[in-house]
Amino acid sequence: MGYITADETLLARLRGIAVPVEIRDEAGKVIGHYTPVRSPEEEALYEKAKGLFDLEKAKRVAETERGQGRPLAEVLERLRSLEPKK
Repeated sequence: MGYITADETLLARLRGIAVPVEIRDEAGKVIGHYTPVRSPEEEALYEKAKGLFDLEKAKRVAETERGQGRPLAEVLERLRSLEPKK
């Protein structure tokens, strides 16, 4: 596989991208894909998080609790009521 050496301008554009993205030209045509490389520490954290998350359970909860949500304003009001009084 070939490679491109990124100069500082390209590096500045790619910094902070954490997920794979398409790279397009001005006309919107896809010219490639960029997938950032994770450090070993980041990879370990992602693996740990995957082990803590049960997708099937999340789907079951989402189905059984559909329509039981609360408006954001109500949630924020509840959270504020739990703050210690100064």
